[in-house]
Amino acid sequence: MDKSIDIAYCTDSNYLEHVGVSITSIILNNMHNNIHFHVFLYDVTTEEQEKLQQLSSSITLYSIPTDELYKYSDTQNNKIQHINRSMYIRLSVPRLLHGIVDKFIYLDADVLCFADISPILNTNIDSVICAVTPDSLDKQNMLKNKERLELTSDCYFNSGFLYINVDNWMKFDTENKTNKILLSLEQKELIYPDQDALNMVLQHQVLFIDPNWNYLFTWMDDKQKETFFYNKNTLPYIVHFTGARKMWYQEHTGLAQNIYCFYKHFTPWANNPLESYKHKMRINDYRIYAKNNMKEKKFATALKYYLLYLVYKFKN
Repeated sequence: MDKSIDIAYCTDSNYLEHVGVSITSIILNNMHNNIHFHVFLYDVTTEEQEKLQQLSSSITLYSIPTDELYKYSDTQNNKIQHINRSMYIRLSVPRLLHGIVDKFIYLDADVLCFADISPILNTNIDSVICAVTPDSLDKQNMLKNKERLELTSDCYFNSGFLYINVDNWMKFDTENKTNKILLSLEQKELIYPDQDALNMVLQHQVLFIDPNWNYLFTWMDDKQKETFFYNKNTLPYIVHFTGARKMWYQEHTGLAQNIYCFYKHFTPWANNPLESYKHKMRINDYRIYAKNNMKEKKFATALKYYLLYLVYKFKN
C-alpha cells in the first residue's frame, strides 16, 4: 500500500457506464493496491456522475472547462472538424494533472483488467515520456504504419494504454506538438488521428513494454476469444476490446460479453439492458455477421445478413 497507482479516463455520457465497468474490473483485481482514478468528464449529468462515484471513494471527477472543449472554435481552419472532443481531452490530461501526480496510466473506456497491475510500478519511465504497447504483433502491419506516417521508428504504438511521465510530457510540449499535427493534416492522411499524431510526435520518446498491458482483442482468433480467460498463466493484465463491435452490444454474445456483464453487475448500471448495435451497422458488419452465423450453422440468419450486405454494398 506504500505506492499508489494513478489511472485516468476521459468520457462523455455515452461511455460513462463502460468506464464504470472498466474501473470495477480494476478494483476487483487489485483489492490490496492503492489505486486512485481520475475521470475527466464532459456532457455528463450530475446524476450520472454520482453513479460513478458510488464505485469507490478513490475516484476524482474533473469536469472539463468549456474553453478546453472549444479552444480552437474560433480558428478559420476547417481541418479541425475531424477532431472530436475526446482527442483534445486525452491530450490535455497530463497538463490538467500536472502538479497533482507524477505518473499515471491513461486508459480507453473499452478495456477490462484481469490481474494485479502493481508490477507497472517497476517500469522505469524516468527517461521517456511514456511506456506504450505495440498496435500490432505483425511486423508487416507495423511497417505499413511506419511507411504511411513516414516514421523513422520501426514501432507504432496503440494509444489506448499510456503510462505517462507527466513532467517529461510537459517539458517536451507533447500536447501542443500533437495538436499542431492534427490541425495541419487532412483527415484522410490520419486513419487514427490522435493515435497517429502521438506516434509521429513521440516516436523516439517512448518505452515499449509487454503487450499484455494492452492486449488487443482483435489479435485473438475465434477460439482464443472464447477461451482466453481460462488460462491464468497467459491471461493479460488488460484486454483492449478494439473495433466497432464491442462486447457491450447485445448482439455480440460470447465470453467477452459474459465477463463484461459480470463486472457490470457490481456497478450502478447493473440493471441497464445492453444496447443494440443495429443502428450502428456498417456495410462490412453485415458480411461479418453472415460469416459468424455460418460458422455457428445458423444458415438462415447467415443468408439474411449476406443478402443485406450485398444490397447495401451495391447501393453504394
